[in-house]
Amino acid sequence: WRSTQSRKPRTRAGYETAWRLRIEPRFGQMPVRRIKPSHVDDWVADMIEQGLSVSKITESLGVLRRVLDRVARDRAIATNPCSLRAVSLPKRFQTERPVLSPAEVETLAQAIPHESDCVLIRLMAFGGLRINECFALQWPDIDLERKTLTVRQSVSDVNGRLIIGPTKTYATRTITLPDAIAAQLLTLKDSQSAPALVFPSRRGGYRRYGNWRRDVWDPACETSGLNVRPHDLRATCVSLLI
Repeated sequence: WRSTQSRKPRTRAGYETAWRLRIEPRFGQMPVRRIKPSHVDDWVADMIEQGLSVSKITESLGVLRRVLDRVARDRAIATNPCSLRAVSLPKRFQTERPVLSPAEVETLAQAIPHESDCVLIRLMAFGGLRINECFALQWPDIDLERKTLTVRQSVSDVNGRLIIGPTKTYATRTITLPDAIAAQLLTLKDSQSAPALVFPSRRGGYRRYGNWRRDVWDPACETSGLNVRPHDLRATCVSLLI
């Protein structure tokens, strides 16, 4: 089953972790024809009792179900025992995320000492880019004369290794830049020597989300008094467009 998966590296890494830590210890040595729905129920109940997050339980159950779907298609078992389980998964509580006003976006941007990061914050809020799309952005992706930007790639950190790949939806999209953002990007480009990446690290390479969050975003939130996550700026952009 693993060899047939062509998902993104981060997704594959999550599946590998779910298998290694939660599925293989329980079912790895058990013949698939002997796995009963009651076994799956007991396994899910144990994970709930251990206090595992809803996302980890859901991911683990999903991996096991996909593996056994393959077995069921080959008629090695009559039905997938995961589809007959009786234990319900814990409910995932949805927290309403904040939507910033333009003034709050600017307050957040002004709390950042480096101008390139200020531009990055405004681009996320008024252009709707995800943070890892910003990290992968290159100057040839931006047409400052037409004031458009094409999102082609994204950066992900998988077990300490940076992966440059397609966007979350595997789609390429072009957005129209607000005049003010286009002007700030032009100023930023002129200030860089031999630029390649729009928002490079200090060494000129791709940035890591964890480091940026620690060094830039979290201090800015503390200074501005805004309890927000980077992805909230994408929701802010959608709200402003509506």
